[in-house]
Amino acid sequence: MNRRKRKKRIRYALFGFVLVYIFFRSVPSLFAIGTKTELPEKYSVDDKISTEAIIIKDETVYTSDGAGQVKFIAKEGERVPVGAKILELTLLSDTSQLKERLEEIENKIAVLSETGGENSREKDNGNKIKDGIDDVIDEIQASISREKFDIADDLKDKLISYYNKEMEISYDDTLIGYSLEALEKEKQEIEKQISNSIVNYYSKISGIVSYKFDGYEKDYTVANKDLYNYSDFKSIKEQLKSSATGEKVEVRQPIFKIINNFEWYMLIKIDNVDDIEGYKEGDSILLSGKDIIGNLRGHIEKISIEGDKGVILCRFNRNFENYYDKRYIKLDIIKNKYDSFRIKKKCVIEKDGLKGVYIKDISGIVRFRPIEIISEDEDYVYISTGDKNNYIYIEEGDKRLRTVRQFDEIILNPSYVEEGMILE
Repeated sequence: MNRRKRKKRIRYALFGFVLVYIFFRSVPSLFAIGTKTELPEKYSVDDKISTEAIIIKDETVYTSDGAGQVKFIAKEGERVPVGAKILELTLLSDTSQLKERLEEIENKIAVLSETGGENSREKDNGNKIKDGIDDVIDEIQASISREKFDIADDLKDKLISYYNKEMEISYDDTLIGYSLEALEKEKQEIEKQISNSIVNYYSKISGIVSYKFDGYEKDYTVANKDLYNYSDFKSIKEQLKSSATGEKVEVRQPIFKIINNFEWYMLIKIDNVDDIEGYKEGDSILLSGKDIIGNLRGHIEKISIEGDKGVILCRFNRNFENYYDKRYIKLDIIKNKYDSFRIKKKCVIEKDGLKGVYIKDISGIVRFRPIEIISEDEDYVYISTGDKNNYIYIEEGDKRLRTVRQFDEIILNPSYVEEGMILE
């Protein structure tokens, strides 16, 4: 009786064990029934150097001729031609600067007028030269008619000499006349400004108007662009100060500037010169990053190295309107661009010492695919697409394995599946 009960207990135990075994074996499959997948996303990955730069501009700063109130005519950031009216300054009292300028102009007019008097005497000589030219031409014609060609050749040299003297006198008269006319016009304008206490300011060059000043206009200039090194690089604090219509200004205070928008520069900081190995002067350079709109391409004008650090001086001739009011920016130097697949970081597992993902192939079978990670962020990894047949090389290039392909379904919850499992 006891023997029969013992056999029955053994059979129940074996049966229970089989049930437990079957249950645990089936748990992954039960979870896998609802397993979600998604296709890898094509993505371009940048091999980049994150750094910072100082913008160097060709800036012409205009200062106030007296204390007063400014009224803007041109808008901030507006492109203006030469001679455009930029602002008006209503003087409060001090016109000393204008009076000094008026005195300078009057002295120049006096000098040119005296020179013009001397030229009037030259005009008498000019009349004699004209008579001489007519006489020489008559002599040349007579010599040719008498077939005395050697005399005619000598007279040609004399004629050329007369012509040169005539041209010199004519040029001097034109130049002095033009200079006097321009100075008289400026004199009248300044006299009017002094009497009305309103000073008009015009652009002397074409470019972009700005009423913003950061105090670095003299520290970073195009004239000195080739002299800057890593040790000259400063941490610039953005401290833009803007003028406003109606604002009171003092004598010689900066009131606006015109910036050349056709050519501008960046001084880019390089903390490790090994990062820019392969770049040389004259190469193009591609920039992107937080403070760059889209991608910006320029040309390397100079590379300066100090030990293991350096700077790159880059020249640009476009898109200045996006950067005219900036001095210090953060950016990335784009060394290379790679095609990649972007997949969720939670999909990545490690199997037999290799990083990879589980995929569901066309037959519904779970397969392991090794991956080569190019870069990653908080939520995603960016993996190599491999060669044209989607193979990657691992273990120092000795082993060739198929990686993820564009239409592979990547399993989002790899802990719920095993390789070889069949999914519906």
